Formats: sequence, structure tokens, C-alpha cells
Amino acid sequence: MRTTTQRGMAVHRVFKRGLAIAAAAAAVAGGTACTSAVAQSPAAPPTAIDAVAPAAPVPALTATVGQTGSAPAAAAPSASDSAARADTPAANSAVLELQRRMQARELAELRTTYNGAYGASLLFAQSDLTYYVTLFQQKDLWRVIKTTNEAHAERIYADFSRQTRSLSDLDLQRIRLEAQKERAERQIAEQEGRLRGLRADLDLQRQQQAQVQARQKVARTEADTLDTDRRAARARLDELQRQIRSLEAQVNAPFGGTRAH
Repeated sequence: MRTTTQRGMAVHRVFKRGLAIAAAAAAVAGGTACTSAVAQSPAAPPTAIDAVAPAAPVPALTATVGQTGSAPAAAAPSASDSAARADTPAANSAVLELQRRMQARELAELRTTYNGAYGASLLFAQSDLTYYVTLFQQKDLWRVIKTTNEAHAERIYADFSRQTRSLSDLDLQRIRLEAQKERAERQIAEQEGRLRGLRADLDLQRQQQAQVQARQKVARTEADTLDTDRRAARARLDELQRQIRSLEAQVNAPFGGTRAH
């Protein structure tokens, strides 16, 4: 019985030892595999990384109204290009054509209206029976209408003429107001000159009045002195005349009538 038990225990220990050896062998094998995977051979080239595909371009933000969001917008023109196109008329523009024909003296002036700085003209080219109706300001062309219809040209000219009248209202008002302002300034200058003259006359009158008053005072003083002197002289004269009459009476008295004293 004891022998059987001992054999069973021995078998159990052998079985456990076998399991431990198998586990150790499995662990060693796994570590070797990981090391081989990490440490590659120097001769083997590294694995290439796939290139990232480029992103789709973002549509420009200069699309005009009415364009779809999916369609890329055309590049916006620069400010200098826009200004150049605005300043330079098209080669086939009516303005350039009219200027060329005017320089070539190919046009006859049928009608012209001036209102202030604005004007309208109806020109006619006899060579091709073409009418040019122009609206201009300060001799610079503003609008040019080209037509071969006489009635249409006359209507446009009449409309342009009315426009020149309405456009020139402010200019004409400015001219009138400027003239009125200049007139008022001239009147102000005249009135100021008159005021200065009156003030000068008044100052002169005051000076003369002061001089007259001073002269009158002196004359009054002198008159009072002379009157006093006159009265004194009159009294002296009266005394002398009395003495003379007394002496004359004595001289003219009869000789016998005198008494010796």
C-alpha cells in the first residue's frame, strides 16, 4: 500500500517537472522569435513607406455670384489690371471711333447745346450716313451713341440736351450765388469805405468843434477884458471932458466978471 502511494507521488512529481520544462522551452522559443523580428539583417533594406496622396485643391474664394460651389472660380484680376481696363476704352468703342473721325474731320456738327459745363452735340458722317450723339462735360466726352436712324439720333440728342439742363442747374446756381456773393462783397467794401469816411468826417468835426470852443473861450475872455478896459477908458474920457468944460468956462468968462482971489 505504501509502495503504491510512493509510486503515485513520484509519477506526479515527474509530471509536474515535465510541465515546468515544457513551459520554459516555450518561453525561450517565444523570446528568440521576437528578437529575430525586431533585429533585421543589415543587408535587408528597410521597408518603404507609401507616399500620402495629395489633398484635393480648395476652390478659390473669388467665385462670383451665380457660380456653383463645386466649380473652381477663376483668379480675380488685380487692381492695376482693372484700373488699366477701366482707363483704356476698348479698341472698337464708339468714343475712340468718334475721336478718330473728329481728328480726321469726317463729321459735320448739326446741333450743339451748352448748359454750364455740360453739353450735347449731334454729329453726322456723310460718308456712311452715321449719326453720333454725344454728352460731354468740360469738353470731355461722357457718352457717345452711334446710330444710322435719324429720328433715333434726334430723340437721343433731345434727351441729352434735357440732361445737360438738369445737370447744369447746380452749376448755374453756383455761378449766380458766386456773382451775388461778389456783389455783396463789393457793397460791403463800399459801405465800409463810406463808414470810414463818415468816421473821419466826424473826427474832423469833433476836432474843429473843440478848436472852435477853445477859440470862443479865448475870444470871450478877451472881450470881457476889452469891455472892462473900454469902461475904464470911458470913465476917464468923461472925467477929462468934465475938466475941459470947466476950464473952458473959466477961460471964456468976462474979464470984469472975474474976481481976484
